Parts: sequence; C-alpha cells; structure tokens
Amino acid sequence: MKIKQSSPQFGDVFAKMYRDVGAKTGEGVFKVKNITFVVTENCNMNCTYCYEVGKSSKRMTREVAFKAVDTILDDKKLKGYINSKETFGVILEFIGGEPLLEIDLMDEVVDYFRYKAFELDHPWAVNHMISISSNGLLYFDERVQRFLDKNRNRVSLSITIDGDKKLHDACRRDLAGNGTYDRVAKSIKHAVENGFTSTTKVTFAPENVQYACDALLHIFELGITDIKANPVYEEGWEIEHAQTYYRELVKFADIMIERKLYETHACSLFDRALGRPATSNMNWCGGNGLMLAIGTDGRFYPCLRYLEFALVNDRRPIVIGNVEDGIDEHNEDLEKLSKITLKSQSTEECINCPVSQGCGWCTAYNYDKFNDFNKRATYICYMHKARVLANHYYWNKLLGDGTMELNMSEEDVKLIKGV
Repeated sequence: MKIKQSSPQFGDVFAKMYRDVGAKTGEGVFKVKNITFVVTENCNMNCTYCYEVGKSSKRMTREVAFKAVDTILDDKKLKGYINSKETFGVILEFIGGEPLLEIDLMDEVVDYFRYKAFELDHPWAVNHMISISSNGLLYFDERVQRFLDKNRNRVSLSITIDGDKKLHDACRRDLAGNGTYDRVAKSIKHAVENGFTSTTKVTFAPENVQYACDALLHIFELGITDIKANPVYEEGWEIEHAQTYYRELVKFADIMIERKLYETHACSLFDRALGRPATSNMNWCGGNGLMLAIGTDGRFYPCLRYLEFALVNDRRPIVIGNVEDGIDEHNEDLEKLSKITLKSQSTEECINCPVSQGCGWCTAYNYDKFNDFNKRATYICYMHKARVLANHYYWNKLLGDGTMELNMSEEDVKLIKGV
C-alpha cells in the first residue's frame, strides 16, 4: 500500500540533498542545524493566539546581519555550539514578526552568506537551505517574487493558514481587525503552482479546534500536500476540546481513507509511532541548545521564543552570545539547557505514560510559564491522548490488520469519546 510520509521540516529539496550526500559518503545520518535570523519584531497581522506579545518596530540592520554571517561561518567563535566538521548543512531561517517586511535585507544576507562561504571554502557554501515562515500578505510584492525566483530549489516557503475562511479569519486578522483568508489563500495557490511550497503549518487553539477536519481538507484543496499541525502548548484546553478534537480527527481519517488521500497527501497528526511509551530521554524540541536564533539586536539566543518580545511573563531573555564575540561558552543558562532531558522536566505521570511517544512541549514556553527550564507544561495532555485514540482508529482502519495497540486506560478512552 502506498502511503505518503510527512516530509522533513527543512523541505523536500534539502531532504533529497541530505540523503544523496549521506549515501555517497557512507557516513550515515548527518546533523542539520537551524540558524534563525529574526529580521524584524514587527508584523502586519494580529493573530489571536500569537506568542509574540511584545512586537515592536525593531529590525535587524545590515551591519548586524553581516556580522552574524561572519560569526556563524567561524568555528572558533561558535566554540563547539555548532561545528562545521560535524554539521553537514544549515537552514538559514528567516522569521519575524513578518520576515517579508524585510525582504531586501533577507536578499542581502543570503548573497553575503554565499559569498563568504565560498571565499572560505566552507562546506555550507553548497549545503544550505533557505526557510521562510510567512503569513503570506506580502507574497506578491515584486521583490519577494524576485527573491523566490533567484533562490528557486533552495528556498522552502511556509505560508501559514488555519483552514477555510471561517476558521482562518477567526484567529488570523490584520492590524485593522479584518480577516486575511482571501489574501493568504491566493498567495498559497500561486506558491504551489510555481513550486515554492507544498507544505504549511496549522495551529489549533481552543477557539478553532471544532473546525479541524474541514480546515485540513480545505488546505489540501488549495494544493498543499503536506500539513504540519499541532495544538498550542499554552493553557486553555479543557476535556471538551479533546473530545471535539478526537471527533474531528476521526472524520478526517474517514475521508483520508475513503478518498485515498493517504497516497498523495500527508498530515503530521497521523503517525504510526504514536500510542506507545517514549523510548528516548531526549528533549522534545531544539530549544535546549540545538538551535541558534539571532535577534534584531545582534544577540544570540537558543530559540526565537527566548527573545524578550516573545516572553509573556516578564522573564529575562536567555542570551548565549552575540555577533561580535560569538557563543559564550561559559554561559550558565546554556549549561542548564544542555542537561535537560524528558525525565528531568516531566512529572511521574508523564514519565510513566503508556502513550507518551510523540507528546510535545516547548522548552522556552516552560521557562516563560514557570521560570524554570526543567518544569514541563502539560496542558495538552488530553489533546495528545485524543490524537493517539484517533490514530488507533485511522491506522487500524487503513491497514486492516489491527496491529496498532491501544495502550490507553479504559477511563481515558471513555472520557475522550464522551461516553
């Protein structure tokens, strides 16, 4: 049976290059690092669930951006945080705010990165990918179109949409309070037709989860073939939301099977690895020292969400270096982050959960919420269990072999099904 798998986060083009080089060298799996340029803290939208609560007019200057490039290409300044001898390639990620507000700067950064990398005979001169997370409102700007054409086959563009018009406009509005669906859908259709995107990110919040099935199907209708989706990690979820989520995913599962969409489309919500205890003690996300974010001020952070404008509860930003000096190898926060594991931050209930595989969290949100890297927010517990229960339904119906066991307690099953 042909089943399309969800593609890696860094895009199909880079994934192919990743596999091809690995096969040629015989060295197996390579490490790929995300380096995030926060080119602006400004945005032209005002989404209801956005975690970037401190948006401002701050923007990255050309001087800061070029110094950042110089530093990330200098192993001595990175002090082992990223090492070009161990890291096969990098993803140059541009984010905001809305990054396309700074398309001219992005263009200059990419040009300068390539120039310096080739000058230094650096392996990343060839092994790099560009990733852009955008709301799509500026997609048709002629400068954006030139950038995409110029970097064709190197750029992975993700335009965020939350489903059909009703669902999307409920949460994703412009600064005047108007819905943005019509503009965003037009951008996605054009991007798909011109080969700039095949994937998008969908975020479910308590106010829109009841539209999940229609939303996912509508995104497929726009031409997207690969959806990354998850509920927000923040508090606000109730058992009623989990019951709704389960029903919506079962509806989605039935349609995926009836229309044989599983052959050509993929959604990260369906994963055969779910429904069992976690086998790894690793941290869920890369916010424990596996990523690098460069703020508009030229300071280095372990993740975008450690920047001041993304912290809700007046926490201090977690700074681990800067574009002048590189990584601070004696940074106490970085040392603490590097020691985080699943078990170090989880409750006994989470550690012993029979369906903990695939249950996610955000380390930076944990810090923001509790002022503690090692305390895990568990607000999505029943949302994850609803997903597991829906996966049990989907895979056993699709494959017809009953091989996906249901390790959840009868009490939880009844609670989520609402019986």
